[in-house]
Amino acid sequence: MVAVSVIVPTYRREAPLRRCVAGILAQKHPSFELIVVDQSPDHEPETWALLSALPSHARHVRLATPSVTAAANTGVRLARGAVVVFFDDDVEIDDRDVLARHERHYADPTIGAVSGRMAHPGWTRALPAPALRGGTLAFLDVNFDHERAMDVPTTCAANMSLRRSLVERLGGFDERYTANAFRWETDFSVRLIRAGYRIRYDPEACVVHHFATPGGCENGNLLGRTAESHAWYAPFFRNNVYFALKLLGGADRARFLWRLYREHVLNRTFVAAGPAFLARRHAALARGAVGGWRAWHAAPAGS
Repeated sequence: MVAVSVIVPTYRREAPLRRCVAGILAQKHPSFELIVVDQSPDHEPETWALLSALPSHARHVRLATPSVTAAANTGVRLARGAVVVFFDDDVEIDDRDVLARHERHYADPTIGAVSGRMAHPGWTRALPAPALRGGTLAFLDVNFDHERAMDVPTTCAANMSLRRSLVERLGGFDERYTANAFRWETDFSVRLIRAGYRIRYDPEACVVHHFATPGGCENGNLLGRTAESHAWYAPFFRNNVYFALKLLGGADRARFLWRLYREHVLNRTFVAAGPAFLARRHAALARGAVGGWRAWHAAPAGS
């Protein structure tokens, strides 16, 4: 019987994916499977060679339409383990016990998810542990590169695990988060906590996250000033507005949206870039806000 299912959604990454898969296959856990959910149109020969020669406890499945949330749901549907562990395809896994470090928490029936540490490449020290405020917006204070084990209000899919039965009971991941899919993990985390479960941060379950690697959700555009960043920011705003309309209310929604505007439109770096830049960033915000409202308006009641 498989105890742990490892799911790696991947899109347009080559050497990082090969490194990630190698780190997973080197795990010492006695009962795990690997499911690579591939949305890439093609691969380098070295990547095809790896994916075509996976061992019997690993599978490579293809999705025709790129979507990180659809890929995550596909992985869960195929999974046989009671615990599903997600890794981004750009993480580096040196610890051969990282799966065991995730799984050990599920002996506690109150734990619904575990988030592992995501160390920054090249950094020599951890960040300070966050001082979490109370309330729904506590997820805004979280960082995942510190050394104190604690309960947290959200997880991050680069290095997270979940009870498979709970994912299924809560209806899976919301596929209305599209493109860079920002906030899809926070969406699920809010629903998980409202269902009465806890999320545990374990700094010992550590990977190195090469966050800005090209490919995937192209998150290197976050806080970027290139022309390409404006196109990336439109779905970023869409996903955040959809999240706020779906799961936040009243003053929390207003505070969240104001912080979104202040940090991603009117921050000092963007203001210093000049009026032409700000006009394009405001245009991305307008497109995203309309898209987020439409996604929320079209969603079935209670979803």
